[in-house]
Amino acid sequence: MIVCSCNVISDREIEDGLIEILNQPNAPIPTPGVVYRHLRKRMNCCGCAPIAVETIYKKVEVLESRGAISPYVCATARNRLLEFYARRALAGAKTSRIVSTPACASNCKSRALQVA
Repeated sequence: MIVCSCNVISDREIEDGLIEILNQPNAPIPTPGVVYRHLRKRMNCCGCAPIAVETIYKKVEVLESRGAISPYVCATARNRLLEFYARRALAGAKTSRIVSTPACASNCKSRALQVA
């Protein structure tokens, strides 16, 4: 299945990239930006971002169940995400601001999200 038509990125390429990314020491959280950079691609229109996120997290679950990636790495990434969301929620309670989406800020300047 094609996830990004601008870069012609398939779910299989994302899966292969996730295996390589998540088997690194100190593996980063598998965000679309991390995966796209690993594939040496850039988001163009950002229309694929929601599908990319969904595909990444579905593939992580599949790879973990197949034993292709360590459950420890997945748990570590999940914990980092939870810590990030907790910090963001705490900061959002103090102030609210508009920020550019980091994965495609240079190409999608008109897109913004409300941090609350």
